[in-house]
Amino acid sequence: MSNLELDTLPFISVIIPTRNEEEFVGKLMDSLVKQTYPMDKFEILLFDGISEDSTLKNVKEYNKKLNLKIFKNPKIKQVYAWNMGIKKAEGDYFIIFGAHSYLDPYFIENSIKTYIKVKNDETELAAVGGSLETVYKNLFAQLIKLLYSSPFAGVSSFWSKEEEGFKKTVVFALYNKKIVFNVGMFDEDFIIGDDYELNLRLNKNGYKLYSNPNIKAYYFTRSSLTGFLKQSFQYGAVKGLCIRTGYNHLIWWIPLIFLLFEIILILTGINLFSNLLFTVMFILLIIYFLFSIIFSIIVYIKNKDPLAFTLIIMQFIFHNVVALGFLKGLIWGRRTFH
Repeated sequence: MSNLELDTLPFISVIIPTRNEEEFVGKLMDSLVKQTYPMDKFEILLFDGISEDSTLKNVKEYNKKLNLKIFKNPKIKQVYAWNMGIKKAEGDYFIIFGAHSYLDPYFIENSIKTYIKVKNDETELAAVGGSLETVYKNLFAQLIKLLYSSPFAGVSSFWSKEEEGFKKTVVFALYNKKIVFNVGMFDEDFIIGDDYELNLRLNKNGYKLYSNPNIKAYYFTRSSLTGFLKQSFQYGAVKGLCIRTGYNHLIWWIPLIFLLFEIILILTGINLFSNLLFTVMFILLIIYFLFSIIFSIIVYIKNKDPLAFTLIIMQFIFHNVVALGFLKGLIWGRRTFH
């Protein structure tokens, strides 16, 4: 960066919620120390949700390395941390990170450069995000990494490093603080998926989101079956709650339609409906698994990992758990996460 650029660079606030993250938080803090963006041009606002491990002890070691401010988050969940962080942020822009992540050294620099460049042509730009690469700590987490790379899983586009351009949602975004204030900050009914809902609301209010795959972050996938099932269920519940809140997208209904299809198939199998219907439904199920096999092969070719063939079953599990979560969000509405 030239001296002129250094003089005009905006101040940025980085907001991080933590709770019992002793295993991961050091990696995130190290990546912030290594940022190419000038250290005096950004602050770290860390909100700890009453951690019961060494999270805070590990974080405090970075007091002399970063412009770090530590706060308590008595409500524990990240959405409260993010809203408190926005209110305390000194920057005109803020970035949100989860403690299960860490950043490319150019993350903040590329984020603000992209924002400034795009803002010159798009005055309604609210945020820019980038690509998220999954990393793993054990064999199961490696499997989840492969699942998230499969288009058949239907996860958000930032996992697949799509081309640069305007998107409906972005991850670990750099937001314009004034715009986020104008739309009401994060919806605290969304204990999970709060950033996703905010992005939808920004779109609904006419603002634009932009993604640049050169803005790179890394995310540790869930390393246990229990954690994966819980996350997948919540992923579906967010979409159901989004519909109850006033958003809609046809693709969100697909897991639920698939679940209803399975129920009808079972009922026809015990002769509650005609044999012809059962035959048709069974053929459709075979087609589903053929697609699952095809996408598993695609993932295998891309990654050269034999674990990809387990996706034939994992995609089936993922779709059903997401469908159950979607049903809960759709029925319970704003009580979903409370």
